[in-house]
Amino acid sequence: MYAEVMITLNALINYCLLSFTNKMGSFQQKKWRLWVSALAGGTLIVIFGGGFVSIVITFVLMITIAFGVNRSNLILAASNCLIGALFAGGLLTVIQPLLKSANWFTLLAVGGVVLLGSLTGVYKNWFKINMKAVKESYISQLTLQLFDHDVTLSCYTDTGNQCIEALSGKPVHFVSAAKVESYIPKNLWSYLLHFDGNDPAQIQQVPQEFQHHVRLIRLATVQNQSTWAIGIKVNKLSIQDNEQCSLPPCYIVLTKNSQHFPRQTDAILHASTLFVQQSRGAVLCS
Repeated sequence: MYAEVMITLNALINYCLLSFTNKMGSFQQKKWRLWVSALAGGTLIVIFGGGFVSIVITFVLMITIAFGVNRSNLILAASNCLIGALFAGGLLTVIQPLLKSANWFTLLAVGGVVLLGSLTGVYKNWFKINMKAVKESYISQLTLQLFDHDVTLSCYTDTGNQCIEALSGKPVHFVSAAKVESYIPKNLWSYLLHFDGNDPAQIQQVPQEFQHHVRLIRLATVQNQSTWAIGIKVNKLSIQDNEQCSLPPCYIVLTKNSQHFPRQTDAILHASTLFVQQSRGAVLCS
């Protein structure tokens, strides 16, 4: 009976650590595979004891069963599992003297709560740190050529911005109107200020010299209603992060309420910009 209890206890602890490792590394392994690994580890450690060699062999076997034989996966999984084991084990060691007189049920309950709580806390903090890093990576510097002027703006690549110009399929970026006002010809600026988004027929009133520079852009509001905006064609633009990458031709829509832009940036870029950023070192990058 004692052996069965120890195998079960070890298997539960192993499963918690393997689940933590699975989430930390985004391996997306199935639960049954983690359970098989956890049970195998719990059984072996009870049969062969807690010697150093036995622990190492059991650990390697558990990681291999749970996450496969891919070398990079094994290294990442082993690292994450060790982090979880050391952190959770340290907390269990701290509370152990407080539970000397407790029965086995209390010891199991408290230990389980500490184990799950500590691993959950580590995962949540890791997730927040990585999420912040990912969001920061979406911020870069945009340089675009607007009416023969080079304009540099801070920008944020928004995965929610999938707006395109219907006829050409070119991406649409949203730019703070206040940041580019001085680069827009006065007669075009006046037209843009007085354009009514509910009256797309006003596109016919655009100054003649700019008719080939603008297009109607259909926008969807939060209430799933449609409105219209004027998109200005831009052929030359690039983003600068660690290196400079050219972006494909696009249309920009000037926005008055840019104070709501993420991270107080000057422009919101189309989601497709992320693919360009990921292709650094390829043809689009210089």
